Amino acid sequence: MKITYRIKQYLVISIITYTIVIFFLTMLRIPFSIYYFTVTGITLFIVFTELNLRKYMKEKEEELITLDWLLSEIRHRYYVHGMVDEAMKEALDHCKEKKLRHTIERMLSVLSSPDPKCAADIFNKEVKNRYYGMLLTLSLMVMEFGDKSMDGQSLYLMNLKSLRTELHIELKNMRTTKHHFVGLTFIILFPMMTLKLIEAWGLSNLDELSVYYNGTYQILFYISIFVITIILYYLFYLFKAPMQVIMKEHMVLNKLAKRSCFIRIRDNYEDLCGRYARYQQKLLSDVGETLELTAFLVKRIAIFLSIFVVSVTIGIILFGWDKIGYCLLVCVTLSFLGMKVPVWLLRYRRHMMQMYMEEEVLQYNSILMMLMYMDRISTYELLESMEEFSVIFKAALKACLTEYESGQMKALQRLKERVSNPAMEKLVDNIMMCDEIGVEKALDELTLEQAFYNDKRKQQSEYNLEKKGILCRFLAFVPLVITIAFYLILPFITVSINKLLEISQEIATGK
Repeated sequence: MKITYRIKQYLVISIITYTIVIFFLTMLRIPFSIYYFTVTGITLFIVFTELNLRKYMKEKEEELITLDWLLSEIRHRYYVHGMVDEAMKEALDHCKEKKLRHTIERMLSVLSSPDPKCAADIFNKEVKNRYYGMLLTLSLMVMEFGDKSMDGQSLYLMNLKSLRTELHIELKNMRTTKHHFVGLTFIILFPMMTLKLIEAWGLSNLDELSVYYNGTYQILFYISIFVITIILYYLFYLFKAPMQVIMKEHMVLNKLAKRSCFIRIRDNYEDLCGRYARYQQKLLSDVGETLELTAFLVKRIAIFLSIFVVSVTIGIILFGWDKIGYCLLVCVTLSFLGMKVPVWLLRYRRHMMQMYMEEEVLQYNSILMMLMYMDRISTYELLESMEEFSVIFKAALKACLTEYESGQMKALQRLKERVSNPAMEKLVDNIMMCDEIGVEKALDELTLEQAFYNDKRKQQSEYNLEKKGILCRFLAFVPLVITIAFYLILPFITVSINKLLEISQEIATGK
């Protein structure tokens, strides 16, 4: 299982394109400024990524808004005559949005299908919207077993209201996240664009600054600020974009990992760095990654070689063959840092998952409260609905469902061991009692503390969003602080102190 974002493929394509274009411009001896070329490339990459993200978020927000309209419409129509399929048909008659009409038609075909379970599985795989999936599940249960009254209210109507509440929470979180990140992308980009202006202003005041603004220090600072800008924007994108969970097989890496040479490398690595190797294996397990340690090492070696080749090529273009020894030292250092990036990303993913674990468990509570009063609801169906809404625990729940047929209690016990979260472990304990004392009694604790869970989830969501906003506002100014400190103030101070020492020495010697 991998939590993924669209930016990764954009970044890889951009780096490859940048390297190829630089290579051909150099080979064809076409004059160009590598500074302006790089600034333009990074700016275009960020603008393109931002536009795609905004388009995606806008589409997702519009989809949630139209779905909210559908839930409201079905709830009203069902209240009038008490029939699920008729309520959907009337909602279809009043729907003007083409895409939503198509989705409603497909849901109606599932409700009227001779094999609703199979048709619902196909619908969920194609539509890939958990709210539609939950609406369909609730509707199918009412169609099959009928509605029931809870405290004088229709259970189906109560569940539709709860589903709308879940949807409104996600809409609010999306809008709050968008508010937190307004203008921060420009703040990250701005320092990178001002380097030439700083150089022109500095050299017009002190010619001695050419030591910093026309030499090795200049090139190293350019590379540093470009890399920092890309990394910070990458982190910003991870904070802004919704997480998507995919099951990735890593076919190429796993195939290479079976070769004897890489197995020997892994064995030697475990002998030399046993504690760190076990730490990496635990990281892979904690984030639900399907990679084993050998395949992960193959990935890190491939990154090392790729960075080394690219950095050596750029170094030869910038410095020529005269400084190849110095260039190789820098390239090897960058390559080793590149090897560390996959480990850092695993640590980041684990941190993000831990941040949202409790919030996701609180969402499970809401989902289970919708389903617990449905007649003939099974433990397996509860787990299926949880898996449909899951992000953090998706791999663990999917594994539990796969192992369920071989032994229910054993599968649930394995699930409890995998999740390693107190709130989730407590919820699994309740689910384990469902077949012994019944679903309603086993999950009765959720009903008793429903108001507490709702308030806690609201507070947890607000806390997580505020925490992300504070961190990102702090990180946004890192490039600006670095530029001012190390490219404006430090050169001026150093040159000024040197001139002062020269003057003091001249005075002391009487020259």
